[in-house]
Amino acid sequence: MRIPAFLLAFSVLGGCAGGMSKDECLYADWRAIGYEDGARGASASAVSSHRQACAKKAGITPDMNAYLAGRDAGLREYCQVSNAFSIGARGGRYYGVCTGPEEGAFVTAYQQGNQLFALENDLAHAEHAFAAAEKRLQEINHNIDHAEAALISPATPHLERVDILADLKNLNEEKQRVKRSFGPLRRDIDVAYEELADYRAFLAANGPYPGAHSVTSASY
Repeated sequence: MRIPAFLLAFSVLGGCAGGMSKDECLYADWRAIGYEDGARGASASAVSSHRQACAKKAGITPDMNAYLAGRDAGLREYCQVSNAFSIGARGGRYYGVCTGPEEGAFVTAYQQGNQLFALENDLAHAEHAFAAAEKRLQEINHNIDHAEAALISPATPHLERVDILADLKNLNEEKQRVKRSFGPLRRDIDVAYEELADYRAFLAANGPYPGAHSVTSASY
């Protein structure tokens, strides 16, 4: 069973314990709060934040029986093996909250999703590094053009020309360094792309989590 999208959105945007107002503490549905914490996989320490916030703002102590009952229900939603892969694939953290016979399968599915997330990040970082090098080369060429124009301009004082020549030397040296970096940066992209493609093929053949039906790599 999937966790409803509206619940995930609430958990991300408004579910932090320290954000509870005095009125929210006074009229809190502690079972619902426990459910929300469980459904987003919050650690067991989440209730401590609720307790501290409500004690400070309203002198209220959480109804622990209601909270824990709700949290258990939420964890049953969160700890579905089919949910674990998507948590890992979006870079979510797992706080070891799932127990019982399905825990091993959940962790395996989470790790497989997290591996996909890491490989996608590797490719994105490699592409970003190459794009940054290309942008820097454009900036260097632009600066060289301006320096060369200033160097031959009759309006440029002689002493300034000495500084411009030094700048041109540094710019051309940096230009060569940047150009030499293109080869390794392209190889980084190729390696990251191949590793990601291989892993997507593995997921397509074996499913995104234990027991899942095979899916096409386009799903990833």
